[in-house]
Amino acid sequence: MAFISSCSRLDEADSITLEIWHNGSELTCNGFKNNQQVWTIQQLAFFISNVKFSGESTVLQPQLRSTPWQTNDVVLLQPNLDDCDSQSQMLEAVEDNSTPDSQVESARLTTNNNVQFAVPVDLDSAEQLSFTLAVPFALNHQNPLLQPSPLNLPSMFWSWRSGHKFFRLDMQGPSKTWVFHLGSVGCTAVSTMRAPQEECVQPNRVSFHLDKKHNGAKLVMHLDRLLVNVSMENGGSCLFHSDQQSCAILMSNLKTQDVFEWH
Repeated sequence: MAFISSCSRLDEADSITLEIWHNGSELTCNGFKNNQQVWTIQQLAFFISNVKFSGESTVLQPQLRSTPWQTNDVVLLQPNLDDCDSQSQMLEAVEDNSTPDSQVESARLTTNNNVQFAVPVDLDSAEQLSFTLAVPFALNHQNPLLQPSPLNLPSMFWSWRSGHKFFRLDMQGPSKTWVFHLGSVGCTAVSTMRAPQEECVQPNRVSFHLDKKHNGAKLVMHLDRLLVNVSMENGGSCLFHSDQQSCAILMSNLKTQDVFEWH
């Protein structure tokens, strides 16, 4: 009993792990059903910043470990959602040692499921996790060619003027694609190759304050809650071009549907 208790303690945690859930269960690969339609996730990635833990009388902003997926200020999370068929084949190959080490390592480098801390954090005493789904303004409009990883990844960048895609979800249905790219819009600069001098008209940064539900080892994103009331089968992509109704629904879902939970 003492052994089980000691294993469950998180008073010196060096990370928390992201899980993507759909209809109450973890997605382990990139396929799911929505309104009887099968959708394949081609890319799911998002930035978080301003990570903080709050206790009864304390607030801690942990120092983030510097990795290709993190700077001292931001983390890019890109969960491991491989093709459902190829993932099962890969697992079988790994189990019988038939997959070259180089292939396994390459697969690991394409995904990041963890927020890593430079100094261990006492999650046992923390009661709330806070973060912002965004890149801070001071970092969002810098020259991407001079930015450290992950802020230099072209797949998560719109333009120097508009900055980064804070959240990117690209999906393929039976006969059409559906995308949601969230970032700042209404940014004013002399050209797309210049940074704005002040905040954009629609910064589109969403802050979350999550009460701990279990031991605090996992950050859960509920994909089905993000997609509530979005008509993907009839188009409804959101790139924040003109007045897209789907963008208003998705932003409302982010703010009201408990899309993120801290478990």
